[in-house]
Amino acid sequence: MTIELINTQKTLSRTQIKLADYAINPYKGCEFGCAYCYAQKNKNLRREGSANLGVKINAPETLEKELRYKNPRRVLLGSTTECFPRVEPQYRVTEKILEILNRNSIPYTILTKSDVINGYLHLIRENHLNKIYFTFNFDSNKIIKIFENSSPDLARRQETIKNIIAGGIDLRVHVGPYIPRISHLAGIFSLIPANVQEVDVELYHHEMGNFREILKRVEANLPAGDKEEINRIYKNKQNYTAFAQALKDELKELKQEYPFKIFYLVPEYGKFYTPEMDYESPLRDDNFADKR
Repeated sequence: MTIELINTQKTLSRTQIKLADYAINPYKGCEFGCAYCYAQKNKNLRREGSANLGVKINAPETLEKELRYKNPRRVLLGSTTECFPRVEPQYRVTEKILEILNRNSIPYTILTKSDVINGYLHLIRENHLNKIYFTFNFDSNKIIKIFENSSPDLARRQETIKNIIAGGIDLRVHVGPYIPRISHLAGIFSLIPANVQEVDVELYHHEMGNFREILKRVEANLPAGDKEEINRIYKNKQNYTAFAQALKDELKELKQEYPFKIFYLVPEYGKFYTPEMDYESPLRDDNFADKR
């Protein structure tokens, strides 16, 4: 992986995601190489055939200046990148940003799947309003190697979740994107550490998540028929809605077995990350299908 030091003119960006009113991405690109990554749809981030990671080396200083005239209610960290890559302890970009947000009493929500975050929990716990969404979307290290080769394995993710809980930090385990035939609810839920209070399941959106590459890797590595079934599910809105309802029914059954509160997120078939995407309504028994 090639590291590139870059300067940014802006650190705080408005976001439509309901989790916050502003987003911060301390890095450009990501070392994990997730085949399904939604950020690849962003032409400013995509570099075909490249393994570069851009370090926004001046992001903390830019943030300090922006906070003189911007007043975020909450900041979302990591909407298009991993905030805790392996090089973070060297460059300390995210660390400095957390310190600035803490000093200004600005709460933040972190999206991550990195065990590097373990070294920063002491900062995150300073504000009780801070929250971590930690990704745990597969139940097999083999699947992790196929679809996100450089990301932490199951054991490191489980240990990190335990450390977050032990630190008293608000946590939600994020099962997303949930990819049909690749993600498995029962297996994932069985691996989630004890004392987790919240879990959300977010269904994969094929128009955002590099669908052709997913199918290519499925065909090369998984049982015959999986590719055809995934294609069938995403062929049209009717099939997609039927699968989403079946997944909800499975969640309702698992809800009887597990103590955590479950949230279920289903992107509209032809849209994604609209302001209507509701992260705070727990799973209910009503039928969502007419909205999809």
